[in-house]
Amino acid sequence: MSGYTYKWNANREITPTNSYKRNELEKMTMFHLREICRKERLVVSSVQREDKESLIRLIMRFRGQKEYRHIQTRCENGLERIEEYLQCHDVLLTDYMDIRVPGTMTLYSGTQINELDGYQIQSEQGIYEGNLLLIDESFQVYTCFYIQMAEGKAYIFKGKDVAVRPLEKHQYFILYLPKERDSEFLYDCYYGNRTMAPGVLEGVRIPLLDIQEKEIAQAELPLIIDLGSSNTTMGICLPDGSMKTAMVKGSKIIPSLIGVCRQEGEEASFVFGHDAKALGEENYRDEDIAVFYDIKRWISDPNRFEGVTLTDGYKYQFSRREMLRAYLEYLLDLARQQFKCSFTSIQMLAPIRQKEKFQSFFKELLPEYHVNCELDEGMAVLFHSIDRMIAQKSYEGKRWYHALIIDCGGGTTDLTSGRFCIDNNRVSYIVSLETRYENGDTNFGGNNLTYRILQLLKIRIAQVLGCLPDDIFSGSEEPSVRKVDEAYRQAEAYIPTQFKSYEEKSREQYFFVKNNYYYLFELAEQVKKMFFQADFCYELKLSTERKAAREIYLDKWRLSVCPNGKFENLKEPVEFSVYLNEVEEVLRPDIYGLMERFLDQKFEQGQLQTYEMIKLTGQSCKSRLFTEALKEYVPGKLIQSTKQEQDGTELKMCCLKGALSYFLNCKLGYMNVIRDYQVGSLPYEICALTHENQEKILIHSLDAEEHIGYISRFRIGNQLDLYLNDDQGKRLKTYYYEYNTATFERTTQEEINRTYRGTVIQEETDTIVEGEMKFFVWVSRKRWGFVVLPVLRDGDLLYKGEETFFDFEDDTWELNFFDGKK
Repeated sequence: MSGYTYKWNANREITPTNSYKRNELEKMTMFHLREICRKERLVVSSVQREDKESLIRLIMRFRGQKEYRHIQTRCENGLERIEEYLQCHDVLLTDYMDIRVPGTMTLYSGTQINELDGYQIQSEQGIYEGNLLLIDESFQVYTCFYIQMAEGKAYIFKGKDVAVRPLEKHQYFILYLPKERDSEFLYDCYYGNRTMAPGVLEGVRIPLLDIQEKEIAQAELPLIIDLGSSNTTMGICLPDGSMKTAMVKGSKIIPSLIGVCRQEGEEASFVFGHDAKALGEENYRDEDIAVFYDIKRWISDPNRFEGVTLTDGYKYQFSRREMLRAYLEYLLDLARQQFKCSFTSIQMLAPIRQKEKFQSFFKELLPEYHVNCELDEGMAVLFHSIDRMIAQKSYEGKRWYHALIIDCGGGTTDLTSGRFCIDNNRVSYIVSLETRYENGDTNFGGNNLTYRILQLLKIRIAQVLGCLPDDIFSGSEEPSVRKVDEAYRQAEAYIPTQFKSYEEKSREQYFFVKNNYYYLFELAEQVKKMFFQADFCYELKLSTERKAAREIYLDKWRLSVCPNGKFENLKEPVEFSVYLNEVEEVLRPDIYGLMERFLDQKFEQGQLQTYEMIKLTGQSCKSRLFTEALKEYVPGKLIQSTKQEQDGTELKMCCLKGALSYFLNCKLGYMNVIRDYQVGSLPYEICALTHENQEKILIHSLDAEEHIGYISRFRIGNQLDLYLNDDQGKRLKTYYYEYNTATFERTTQEEINRTYRGTVIQEETDTIVEGEMKFFVWVSRKRWGFVVLPVLRDGDLLYKGEETFFDFEDDTWELNFFDGKK
């Protein structure tokens, strides 16, 4: 009979299975669901009607991942309802499970508990992510916890808004319910949902040695926030002299992202940082991108609104100001939870050119806090070096050191010069610290590098699909930027990404194209990070099949192609390699061009030889191309870069660490820091047209002097057009200055002489003729803009208009990689 039995083939390859969540499956298309059934070997019955819901049920039955409902928010009488049930029904206490938790716990009012608090829960029998209760020996309920996995370990979590009853006794227990249905019942009971009650609750009672609730203390020193275009960091100096940096999901880097989501039956809400990033990664082809990038630029124009269409079909509008405040409140809540203290003072690290604007904006945005921008980013970076020099005793007293700082962040690059002197007297160190803005590019940063890699990926995918010839870059050893741009333009017909041009087409096509761009941008970010990390990587493979660790998974369900004028998902397998040298050749012209614009003039004038150190900061400087380009101008020994750090975050952390050291040393009285910051030359010029249509430059770019320009018009006009150009003469923006001479105030030459003594305004008002209106234009460096003042002579009398301020920068002309035109 044994010959008729089935035998297991020990040599058969076992295919690993995956598990899926219902909310993820509900967002997928029918094609995607069928593909999952095929890969997971789930057979759909021939008699079964194949629709989306039936496929989801089939996958959930055999490959479903349990989604536990956790008690995380405050609910009126929620604890009382659970306690009433426990008092009226028996709880069967068992001891067959050995569960270990920390003996002592501290609950801080108004804050949550997560994995960073370290309350790990362990059991050899295995535990699930259910709800927990804090009870005493008589089953009185004091609060609710829940279990959540983090990095493969189970931790006790608690929602910050879940109430905690007064802890007046000395014997408490954590109640764990081994049956998942009982945990689900606790959830429904807490929130007052109607549900079937279990016959008997089975529980494991784990005794605690001690548990206390404490009020969080008020911090003596400010919370320091370095808000970046791509990432944010923050930290605090503690009373014991130590410094702490906030961490989220094991990283000190918090993505500067805001996502919008909506649960069934709830209003739209925001998610931030890593949660917003995860929300974007869950997106599929036929829905809007509900994640906002580059939010730091919003400070230039915070009163605009942003819109997003959610899965319920409704379009929601949110003001930038509202979203920025929500993001900062998220950071403050995160800081309270991790540092166990509240804050009344916040220090924002601002770009040196926009220090005054940042301080004014954030004071208005957070009126309940004392907000300051005491340090600019360049000064913080310099102080990081100063602190290390003092600690290592590697400085020469009373000597002035000169440094040049090149900070390439996610969206902008700034060139800042600084000089400092250290003197050690009998009482403390005296540090004189000066920083000066030299030059900058608001349209070059890490996003530019990501976009170049995105272009390369789009071209490679089109080549694999046979839409572009393989020899498109033939005729040169490496692809030039011009050839890459041309090939990218050709690939648009097959893999469209310019979703702005699809606004007048169908909703489905618009989302297909928008998702293409965002998904390729996300892939390009992964490629950039893997190539620029500490471990050297020469080749990366991208494939629609999950294989080796050194490969990047290309999700074909998130990419739409248009080979015959009709959108469809990728059907064929795609696999190709990207090499470090070809990525660097695509990036090299932009990086070398940036260095040339920044340093050519200083090199020709011999100024670079005066710097003892040149610091590269910002996440984007992890590319060795920055160091190579810099070596064209200065010896390598002057260049200070921390890209060799293993975690790859040091370039971003340099600014925060310098600020933390500054405030700690000032608090302890170890240093007397004399600060001075200046905005030197400006990378812009302001010009206007004369009545003969000749361009006249009123403010010259890279001019460090306080020059005042002027231009005249006849008095019957009511508008003056002014033009903003970059330092290369490229037109960036037109300002339309409208005025009404009827509102001008009468003035005298003596009053003008007193107000504008020693300036060109005093001299030029003498020459204004009858009927002439002269417009004076000068730079306001601290406010990062310029001022226009009109003066009119009418009937031998002088009239003066109101001084009007204009910003240099706003996102109407700044390069935006998410405007749908790429």
